[in-house]
Amino acid sequence: MQNRQYYVVQDAELIDPVVKEQFGHLLQARDLAATRDGERYQFVGFIINRDKVLVSFPKNTFTVQQRLAFQQDPRTLGPYLRMLFQCIKKTSEQRNNKYAGVLSELDADYPFMAFLSIYRYYTTYGLFTNEREVKKFSYSGRISWKDTIQKSPKVVNNSNLLFLPLVVRNNVSEHVFVSKCMAYAIDTTLEHFSLFLEGNRTGLDTRDIDFTNSSLIIAALRQAKRNMFKDIHLRLIDALLSFFQQQDLKGGKHQLKIYSFHMIWENMVGNYLRYNFHMVNERDQLKFSHCSEPKSFQKMTFYPDIRGQQGHAIEPDYYWFSSADQVRYIFDAKYYRELHELDYKQVSYYFLLKHYGVNRDAEGNITGDIATYNALLLPTEEEERSIVHFELNPEYNLDEERFIVLAHYLKTIKIMEHYTRVYLG
Repeated sequence: MQNRQYYVVQDAELIDPVVKEQFGHLLQARDLAATRDGERYQFVGFIINRDKVLVSFPKNTFTVQQRLAFQQDPRTLGPYLRMLFQCIKKTSEQRNNKYAGVLSELDADYPFMAFLSIYRYYTTYGLFTNEREVKKFSYSGRISWKDTIQKSPKVVNNSNLLFLPLVVRNNVSEHVFVSKCMAYAIDTTLEHFSLFLEGNRTGLDTRDIDFTNSSLIIAALRQAKRNMFKDIHLRLIDALLSFFQQQDLKGGKHQLKIYSFHMIWENMVGNYLRYNFHMVNERDQLKFSHCSEPKSFQKMTFYPDIRGQQGHAIEPDYYWFSSADQVRYIFDAKYYRELHELDYKQVSYYFLLKHYGVNRDAEGNITGDIATYNALLLPTEEEERSIVHFELNPEYNLDEERFIVLAHYLKTIKIMEHYTRVYLG
């Protein structure tokens, strides 16, 4: 890190002219958003321009003081770079099509998913080795009598029946080329992206193979694949093929840009809620503490339209009904830098779900009530806090004794730490 110059910015903040001068040729139209105040960053991730690195953190991650500290001692930035990548990586690995955009963005400029698959194989099994048995006619080696009797020409000599030549078995190791492909993929990736990737390099010498000639490497890997039958080996070769098919040698210029970080924020907050949400207290504050048993917050789909699934649906990000307390929680993740306007959607959730699931008698009359708490969950670089986002004036609805929507600001770094289990003290 000592040989690199870092520029630390945050998603949605105004672009510094100095940064734009250094990285303008690598910033695309999609990376910037024009506002009344000027251009703002519109991505989270990394742009590496040889010895200069632009890092765009999520909205409201660091205070001005923290970022000044990074400039004074860039070494303190390392753990946060690794944590940011882990947040992206962990969400991209979710088996859910809703995160397909994150996976696509992770893999857009560099074959990170192929690398991660290769590296998982390496950490589990080591470098590739696949012994396959080759049988051939010869006079030296371990004889396969069954194949010799079935396949060798029969020769009669002095009333003796001979089988010549013999069929011998040789174990041929195919590990050299595939192992060197693995080593190249692992070692070069860890070198290019050492600022946020951690791992053990193989140390294998691969200089005898020209890895810049991707077409030859791909052809050789396809040939090697024909001799393999185990699924684990086939998946490795597929990952290597994907790596070399996507590999683009750019002379030290690489980028990883995430435009759909709102999906990662939603995923991280859901993880935090399930393991840490405690209650909404009498002062309208969300309170958190570690749960011995995870809460059952889920992304739920409801069909309040009389046409059911053929009609319109609503889908709160986090819904949990506590039957023991007869309390309903309807929370929504908001990846906003600032909250200015009324969140109509959150207000509608309450009224559309107000009587959903309540106890009724045989005639359908309501015999019980459910307390409902509504909240928006937003990122902040400051300490956590709850504020009232909206409170309904009774003059507009006499049926509601008191209806509010809370806005709770979660400390961004804390959420990232919990999600990745990377605690920075």
